[in-house]
Amino acid sequence: MRKKEKLQTDIVALEFFKGDVLRTRTFLDKYALKNIAGEILENVPTQMWERVAREIASVESTLSLKREWQNKFYYLLENFRFIPGGRILFAAGSERKSTLLNCYVIPIKEDSIEGIFDFAKEEARTYSYGGGVGTDISILRPRGTMVHNSALFSTGAVSFMEIFSLVTGTIGQSGRRGALMLTISVDHPDVIHFIDIKSKPNERTKEMVGYMRAIFGDYFTDNQYQKIEEFLGSQQVRYANISVRVTDEFMKAVINDSDFQLRFQSPKTGRVEIKIRARELWDKLIQSAWKSAEPGIMFWDNIVKESTSEYNGMNVVTTNPCSEIPLEPYGCCCLGNINLASIVRDPFGKNSHIDTQEVDRLVEYGVRFLDNVLTYAYPRHPLRGQAEQSLKTRRIGLGFTGLGSMLAMLKVRYDSEEALDLVDRLFERIRNRAYQASADLAKERGTFPLFDKDKHLKSNFIKRLPLDLKNKIKKYGLRNVAILTVPPVGSGSILAGVSSGVEPIFALKYQRRSESLKQKEFWVEDHTLQKYREVSGTSMNDEVPPYFVTAHEIDPFFRVKMQSVIQKYIDHAISSTINLPKSIDVGTVEKIYMEAWKLGCKSITVYREGSREGVLVTEKEINKFKANESKQKQVESSELPFILDSRRYRLKTEVGTVHINITRDHDNKLAEVFIDVGKSGSTIKAMAEGLGRQISLSLRRGVRPLEIIDQQIAIRGSVPIPNKKDFVFNGNHYSVLIPVFSLNDAVAKALLLDMFIHFELKDNELQSLGGIKLVLNGEDENTPRIINKSDQEPEAVLKGKIRGELCFQCGGVLVFANGCYTCQDCGYSKCD
Repeated sequence: MRKKEKLQTDIVALEFFKGDVLRTRTFLDKYALKNIAGEILENVPTQMWERVAREIASVESTLSLKREWQNKFYYLLENFRFIPGGRILFAAGSERKSTLLNCYVIPIKEDSIEGIFDFAKEEARTYSYGGGVGTDISILRPRGTMVHNSALFSTGAVSFMEIFSLVTGTIGQSGRRGALMLTISVDHPDVIHFIDIKSKPNERTKEMVGYMRAIFGDYFTDNQYQKIEEFLGSQQVRYANISVRVTDEFMKAVINDSDFQLRFQSPKTGRVEIKIRARELWDKLIQSAWKSAEPGIMFWDNIVKESTSEYNGMNVVTTNPCSEIPLEPYGCCCLGNINLASIVRDPFGKNSHIDTQEVDRLVEYGVRFLDNVLTYAYPRHPLRGQAEQSLKTRRIGLGFTGLGSMLAMLKVRYDSEEALDLVDRLFERIRNRAYQASADLAKERGTFPLFDKDKHLKSNFIKRLPLDLKNKIKKYGLRNVAILTVPPVGSGSILAGVSSGVEPIFALKYQRRSESLKQKEFWVEDHTLQKYREVSGTSMNDEVPPYFVTAHEIDPFFRVKMQSVIQKYIDHAISSTINLPKSIDVGTVEKIYMEAWKLGCKSITVYREGSREGVLVTEKEINKFKANESKQKQVESSELPFILDSRRYRLKTEVGTVHINITRDHDNKLAEVFIDVGKSGSTIKAMAEGLGRQISLSLRRGVRPLEIIDQQIAIRGSVPIPNKKDFVFNGNHYSVLIPVFSLNDAVAKALLLDMFIHFELKDNELQSLGGIKLVLNGEDENTPRIINKSDQEPEAVLKGKIRGELCFQCGGVLVFANGCYTCQDCGYSKCD
């Protein structure tokens, strides 16, 4: 596409979305049809709705049905009344090799190298078609168990998570990466390592941070180094969501503060059993959730008890990456979401209400639409097993979005009893109408192939349906093994301009970051609030009504209550995140999780603000950050003069001769340090340059020179190098003996010498602080001399620290102990 044509496309789309850049970019970059060359073929969503309606209706059995349902599907899609899963919008009618199903569960078939890498291969193939993946690693043996190869002992189930994660991060998906969910059972012996995988730094991480300490010294505080170590540790398995499958047995052991058995058994390993205190494991889970929002918790017995597919090989084993669909091996997510904001009539008005006839219509059309998607998508799955399983169960996920927007339009606070009652009645109606639609489809087209009437009606979820509906299912069966879900609906909600999923409105104004759009940052004002202003004629300066309550203002226990009310009517699960303030304590997080289990939720996720880098940042947090950033810039903005004097110090180290240029400003204060290593590799040169820059920045930020020296001095490499130098100072000739242990040590000692030359240190202080021996030529080297008469004492930070000098017998370090200098390496003593 030529530049002029591309510009015209952007302008037309921006006009459609009334100048909303985020919605425009979401449509153009993610969902507008593109040809094989990547050129955009659709300017506005009406073209997308026409394409998707036509393609999904094409599987109807007769021409008249094709025409009828193409019109009905267009109505469904028009004005974002219904938002299909992103893969459907992207792939329907496309020439590209892409699945229409968002996610799959792929099993690790056996506890073997072959099983592990067969999974990785199928995982990669699924990503290449645009699908996400969930898998459970509980089948893999724990670490330390026997293996029948040269390794002798297994590295454990958790050790393979990084491989699966790297596959996810490597396979590209047109600006978006694959999504991966890794789960483990709470009774697997590796569960503790699983919980730690994203938060506990490994040995490699610790080495890296140790190296940073050596180079950057006190540029960072101890607390900041700890944060860096935690961040680097969190980069493990960074391309996966992780969750623990928690059982009722474990939860009861937590409540009773009793022991809990970790266990694993297979013909290859025998039985492994470890007894632990349940509360210790629970506390570890909660602490990790508080600290980094992971791992999530799935209440697995709640999931299984409420599943409608626990027979004929359809038993669920884990979930998709966002955890809203529990799936059997090779099961898929066929997703589409009703926009709840679209069912409100007279929004923000005196007679605002829900159009129940529209609810029934959208549910009926949505169920048929998603069932058609399964037929349409059959030839386009990444794997044969996925294609076959999709038709055996015909599992669909009719979802919902815009609940927060809907409640605001009805002038109902999200965190009110009125909202709970309204949502209870609405979702009961939706459940009943969805099951009627699936039964009608079964009458018209036949049931899903694995349907067993007697077994299906035994499900706890089905037992709660009205009697007339259960009788209808007995007579006609069901077209779909399970029907309802609540996904997060991130990009789809942006496209429609509503709140996401069943979440409250996130914030009235916030910054959104995106890696998959051409523009990376957006300032967003809530679209529902914009609609309110249009309807009410108010401006940005006018007070916002109290029913515009946002996520951070709502009591977290109310959020759990809302989720549990909706869960009663959802046969799959709910993906919803409870937003918590940064100040929330660990005990509150524990109570939230416990309450969720007791109220029958299938999973729970919390996010404490600041615990992880997010894509959504509230205006309040941004203003705080900007204030801090402004203060920091004031410190850094003082420019140094155009011309400054400097001294060069040349010292030999194990990495080569180091040239250290030390500059002072016009007030004679240390200002900059430039470091160059003579004939050495690019890596060493880069390290030296980086060290100089960090020291210079520290000096300009007001860090005291002796604090910098304290962090760098006496860092040891592998070979200490003695430096004997002669120089002239104040008309006198001196000899100096400098023991250099490393590049960092050389820089520190050059700084000490520079402070001595500028009358900031005495010669005996060089000896005590840096092990530097300075003598006036022609005198006995043991004669103590005071070169300058400054009364300034060394900073307290260096007092009492033994720096040492070189042992002339082995080159090791001499330290002063018990009244004498003794070598730490060979035992040589000056007093012998």
